[in-house]
Amino acid sequence: MRKQITPYIILLLPFLSCASNTADITIEADQSQDVIVKNGQSMLWKVEGEDIKTSYLFGTMHMINEEYYRFSENLTKRIENSDAVIMEVGGMPNPFKTFQLMSLDTGTVHSYFSKEQLIELLGFMDKELGIPPQEFDQTYGAMKPFFLLQTISQNYFEPTAKSYDLTIMSIAADKKIPLIGLETIEEQLGFFDQVPTESMAEMIILSIRDYEKEAKNTLKLMELYSKEKVDKLIPLLNKQSPEFMEFADLFLYDRNRAWAPKLLEEMKDKSCFVAVGAGHLFGENGLIDLFEKKGYTLTAISSE
Repeated sequence: MRKQITPYIILLLPFLSCASNTADITIEADQSQDVIVKNGQSMLWKVEGEDIKTSYLFGTMHMINEEYYRFSENLTKRIENSDAVIMEVGGMPNPFKTFQLMSLDTGTVHSYFSKEQLIELLGFMDKELGIPPQEFDQTYGAMKPFFLLQTISQNYFEPTAKSYDLTIMSIAADKKIPLIGLETIEEQLGFFDQVPTESMAEMIILSIRDYEKEAKNTLKLMELYSKEKVDKLIPLLNKQSPEFMEFADLFLYDRNRAWAPKLLEEMKDKSCFVAVGAGHLFGENGLIDLFEKKGYTLTAISSE
């Protein structure tokens, strides 16, 4: 069974860290000067309701090549005019703490793989990433296997890749806007601890076997994201990684359900700008769906 999780990491988890094509969308201005995207093809959504202050949801791609990155003045203004910025994690985690959380308590990463898998992995790291076996053991030997997945995924991006998350954090810091986290780094890394050992090893081996294909698919994801093609972005993810749905509750739906009441509580007395991975916004049990089921009005807004 194929268990490719990399594309979802890019859209769902911020520690892996847009040019908008508006040629085929219909837009209209409302009284608040927001520009409504009538067909819903947008990463920016307005949240309205009688018991909350008007707020915004923005779906990010945590890392994206510079050519696909655009942070508009309109998006900046929405952040600057908010009473609070809410993100998956409230600021950059402590590097030492993160290192500890990603380190194995005992043994080495070798124990996660069969002899055949380990030979294949070491060969890939040496040939494709320029990390010979001795360096591999020094760098990754005592680390949890997710660290390998992260390293492989980061090579899909150019060295100049940008991060929407870091930009949003920077704006919040500059304007002294409170930054609220929905989760801790301990919780986020803990999700991967719940993936069975064999499943995690299989994910890594499949990611190296399909390395070139996944790199191309990631470029396609960036293109679709930059054009805000929601109707194509989410189906592509599901088509690329159908077995991710085995862990969909862990990485996606349970998190959405936990976040929704927290967000609504914050919105009661604050106009919030919420920035989370784009995969959390759309589809059944996405944040948009969960809010609408509770009677709130969600409207797609142009980010330009």
